[in-house]
Amino acid sequence: MAGNDFINQYTKRFSEAVQNNEEATAEFKKRIGMENAVPLNLALELLRKYSGDMDSFFQATTLKDIRDGYQGNILGNVSSIRCIEYEKGGNKRIRCVGTLEDKTGKLPFTEFPESTSRISKGDLVLIVNAQVGSYNDHPYLTISSKQELNVLEKSNLRSVIGESLKIKDLKPDLYDVSIRGSLRSTSSKDNVGKDSVTLYSGILNDDTGNVSVQSWGTPLDNGTVEIKGASVKQFREKLYLQIGKGTRVNVISKESGKFDTLEQLANSQNGTVEGSGLILRILDKNLVVSVCSVCQRVVKEGKCANHPDAPVERILRLSVIVDDGYSSPIAYAYQKVLEKYVDGGKDRIKRSIESGKETDILQELKNKIVMKPVKFEIYGFRGSSGTYYELQVLDVLDDNATGEAYQKTVEGLR
Repeated sequence: MAGNDFINQYTKRFSEAVQNNEEATAEFKKRIGMENAVPLNLALELLRKYSGDMDSFFQATTLKDIRDGYQGNILGNVSSIRCIEYEKGGNKRIRCVGTLEDKTGKLPFTEFPESTSRISKGDLVLIVNAQVGSYNDHPYLTISSKQELNVLEKSNLRSVIGESLKIKDLKPDLYDVSIRGSLRSTSSKDNVGKDSVTLYSGILNDDTGNVSVQSWGTPLDNGTVEIKGASVKQFREKLYLQIGKGTRVNVISKESGKFDTLEQLANSQNGTVEGSGLILRILDKNLVVSVCSVCQRVVKEGKCANHPDAPVERILRLSVIVDDGYSSPIAYAYQKVLEKYVDGGKDRIKRSIESGKETDILQELKNKIVMKPVKFEIYGFRGSSGTYYELQVLDVLDDNATGEAYQKTVEGLR
């Protein structure tokens, strides 16, 4: 009976740490009952997998909130440690000085081990019932040789705590990820799991690419954000960034969102315009690009940096000039939004590219969409080399379906 109570207690703490994620809790309950299962190690593995709140499970306080006089559990990575020998009373002793770090802050410490230090740089440690003092008016931790100290995980290169990554640097199973970019919320799904959690989805962009984002229970704000403590996951070989209870999302700027004109979008950090106008021109260059068959990112040198073994596809990508009466930027139009305006659709485009006849497709599209009234949705974000625009929706309108005022605008543009 005591064993069941023990398992139930751990399961309850784990469920709370993952915001009652039904899938995560079910996996934890199944595996904790297996022979040779180590609860703390199992919890650590699954908290990372589902971006759970480790401090909640291990009943620890985040380092930024620790003050002089704090007594309780402390969880952190050893970001630095240096040990020296000294003599006291004619006996040689060891003193180690270092720093613990989590995604919220740092805490310096001194350890007095009996012989060698129990920890090394990069270890994830849990110190039970620690007592924090102060040094130079700042919190300071002293770890005695009798202090209960658990090395939950030896140094693991997949932890990237303290590093600021770009999207191009993301790889499967990284955790403690800190990243900054332009976030756009795309959808939400209610009543996920038995506790009816809302699953929010979005796209994060920076000047190196974009990645899908999933957030359990926490809405995603449009704007420039800094994310700390996320995990990189993979579903059907496609990477995505998971936002969990233990992740912090700081909104730096909310100026982004939906705008009425392309001019407003050009002056913002990122956002979307749903509007009407004309496709003034399609540029006759770089008609085909190579993309990864898994993540659909444009690849260089014949392979994807994140999926080097994945096949590469060649698809149509046009540079089009879009005018809504306020601005006329160049936007990328990828094959997906153009297929419905090509006789034979996707299959014909593929055959034309393979046979080197993509200019035939270009001419057909010029006849069908250039200088025609259109409705469009364009997403843009400001990167280090300027603003990137992508034509995500394109609908050619019947002249008879447009109003008189818009007809006059169209005639003026023509």
